[in-house]
Amino acid sequence: MNKLLLIPILLLAKSLIAILKASKRGSGTALPGYLVGKYFPFIFKLLIRQIPNIITITGTNGKTTSQTMLNAVLSESDGVKILRNSAGANLSQGILSELIKQADLFGNLDFTHAILEVEEATLPRIATLLRPTVIAVTNLYRDQLDAYGETDMTEKLIRDGIAQCPTARVVVNGDDPRTSRLTQGLPNSTHYVSLPEAYAKSLPYEGTFRGSQHLSQNVLRAEEIQINSDLTTDLVAVGDVDGTTLDPIHLNVKSPGFFHVYNALTTLTIAKLLDVSDNQIRHGFQQFNPAFGRGEVIVREQAGKQVNYRVLLVKNPASFSLSLDLIKTVPNLKVMFAINDNTADSKDVSWLWDSHLEYLNQAAIAWIFCTGIRAKDMQVRLKYAFDDAAVSDRTHVEENIKQAIAQSFDRAQNGDTIYVLPTYTAMLEFRKQMGKTLEKI
Repeated sequence: MNKLLLIPILLLAKSLIAILKASKRGSGTALPGYLVGKYFPFIFKLLIRQIPNIITITGTNGKTTSQTMLNAVLSESDGVKILRNSAGANLSQGILSELIKQADLFGNLDFTHAILEVEEATLPRIATLLRPTVIAVTNLYRDQLDAYGETDMTEKLIRDGIAQCPTARVVVNGDDPRTSRLTQGLPNSTHYVSLPEAYAKSLPYEGTFRGSQHLSQNVLRAEEIQINSDLTTDLVAVGDVDGTTLDPIHLNVKSPGFFHVYNALTTLTIAKLLDVSDNQIRHGFQQFNPAFGRGEVIVREQAGKQVNYRVLLVKNPASFSLSLDLIKTVPNLKVMFAINDNTADSKDVSWLWDSHLEYLNQAAIAWIFCTGIRAKDMQVRLKYAFDDAAVSDRTHVEENIKQAIAQSFDRAQNGDTIYVLPTYTAMLEFRKQMGKTLEKI
């Protein structure tokens, strides 16, 4: 195809991105890709095929964190230029929008690698277009029932995507009964990551836990796990990648929660498959900072007072329960639940009742704020979770997120940390009110 034909298409798409940003009606991460993909579907293939190494990361939880970790690690290698959909736009239109944004008007892209977060149901739709070098699957939990249906369907969709890419090397969570069986009967070279059984058994996997002790090859395990007072995790990674036994690698995972060790092991496995050295891996982890909303700390200062807000995105029973289990040991706990029911969050908020809010009975709670569209639903859920009815007296409801931030700041002491557990769109609104937007990432 004559690339001159691309000029008017890409010019219009880039103009739309600029207009959306300037008008503050959007960030241009979806609509341009949607329109171009609908009317000029051939452009996706023309753009993506210019990038020799495609890494796709899918699964229920941990996609963005794994992508951010891998970006930090691969960036340590000379000559590596990485494209990624860092705003979390993981549908096909979001990926195409990023390709359009990064291409010049002739459709030229200058990248050696693409690290793409791909939504679970999207993978089989675009797998043959992407032709990934590596496919990573983090885990499979019950997620938005109004979007995905039961987990059996999600598992089938991901397997269908992998089956379309027989030469792709696949990295899966070896402890999750669903992900560990994804490539059975498929020709793909498969690599597994695993935690010690004491940790893995505490995670809410679906199905009968088997673990990975039966695996002897192509498995990377975490040993000597140490959870630090700042909620980061130290570990030693040992095992075999692509038939080669690795020297033990000591890592510190800055994302709070031992469950992020899986993301670190996935990152490490992919890095070794791409021939990244141990020193580059260690240095990459040192440079890594948690992705937006995934443990990041946003500081608010006013009149000489500083309050830290640590943001832990929650979007399904698994992520909510794990985050609650993580913060229950924080002394004098101050927490804000920000619950929305927009399409990106799930219109059905019954998942709140499947989350283990009862973990908070083990916490020393100073106070709680409930905010967002479904703040009152969150308040009701807490009422039934608490053993001590007096804790409800320390629970405050303010549906307006901006006002909830102001009230929580006034109530906090200088130097306090407030733990914010928001759904996706509530997280975006919270970050906006705190002066953080996706474009600044």
